[in-house]
Amino acid sequence: MLKYTLKVLIPLTIIFVVGCTGKSPIPQNFVADLDEIRPLTDAEIAANEAEVNEYNRTIGVLEERAVADVAEKKVLLKEKKVVQKAKKELKELTKKILKKRKKKLLKAEVKKIAKAIKEGSSQREIVDILEQLTNGEITEKEAKALLREHTTLTEKEIKKLIGKTKKIQKDTEELAKELATASAEEAKEILEEAGGVSKSDILALVSKKKSVEVMETSFLEKTMAQLYGRLVRDRELGIEEAFCINIEGILDHLLVPPSYFETNKYDLDQYLNEINKHFALLEPVLAEYPDIIISLEGNTDERGTVEYNKALSDRRWNTPEKILLALYFDENRTQGLGRSEQCPLGRDEGSSTKDWWSKNRRTDYIFKLQ
Repeated sequence: MLKYTLKVLIPLTIIFVVGCTGKSPIPQNFVADLDEIRPLTDAEIAANEAEVNEYNRTIGVLEERAVADVAEKKVLLKEKKVVQKAKKELKELTKKILKKRKKKLLKAEVKKIAKAIKEGSSQREIVDILEQLTNGEITEKEAKALLREHTTLTEKEIKKLIGKTKKIQKDTEELAKELATASAEEAKEILEEAGGVSKSDILALVSKKKSVEVMETSFLEKTMAQLYGRLVRDRELGIEEAFCINIEGILDHLLVPPSYFETNKYDLDQYLNEINKHFALLEPVLAEYPDIIISLEGNTDERGTVEYNKALSDRRWNTPEKILLALYFDENRTQGLGRSEQCPLGRDEGSSTKDWWSKNRRTDYIFKLQ
């Protein structure tokens, strides 16, 4: 910390040697061999004071920065909650439209077997039975028994109706997955091609999707601008990033959430659509910051040897990087680091060990200056 330390260093050195006299005698000419000890000049004293002041200033800036960063993140988290609420509303609207479509298709199938419905029963009851089956409220065995009770269908015909019902449910689930990551225009094409959805419902969904896209893009632009400001500030301060990230104040997770893994796994099959969705939205925003790169940082839980966890954490960043390189970025815009188990997240009070482990089996997407 001090630039000129002669007056401090010499006495400390002598004390240290005297403390070791039991092992080796002090040479008589120890001090005589050194240059004459002189007092520091005014310029040297001033330089030392400047060093100390700069050190204290930097520490103060770091402390102030940490407080300001956390406060800034809290404001952004409130804005993100507004976006998340709109996304939840969109999800509910999608679910409602697909449920209506499914019921319409089931009604069409029931209409085909209307003549086989026993007296005292109705098409509505049969549709309800099939809906209960698709919702998992009754088993296939129970559905077949109810169809025998309410219709004159043969076993083969009942099996065929059950098969069509299960196909309608599977198609509904596939549509839900496609729509979850589709843009407004893509959603329109998907629903028109699928059929069974009214023009008014398609318009309502497309309109809501566009609204959410605008909100989310605006949030991403604001968050990236603030994150970029931090990166520039830290570079100007000459502050090197610690090996472990201070999760509490970072904004990176607001832009792209971490990818989580099962124990001993590093595949991302279930996250492909989510990763694609997040970076598709972020791509035009990142185009405004050509000097920003994405650092993929793999982590593991505390179990396993250091060597095993290091290899696993390397695979956990390497796998998603392949996706990003294939779809969005050149090699010069990504980098990776496996942190093994050395940077665990804080454990929430009352949380189980398994929950804590699952939080640490992840890959973080961190944005940095080139």
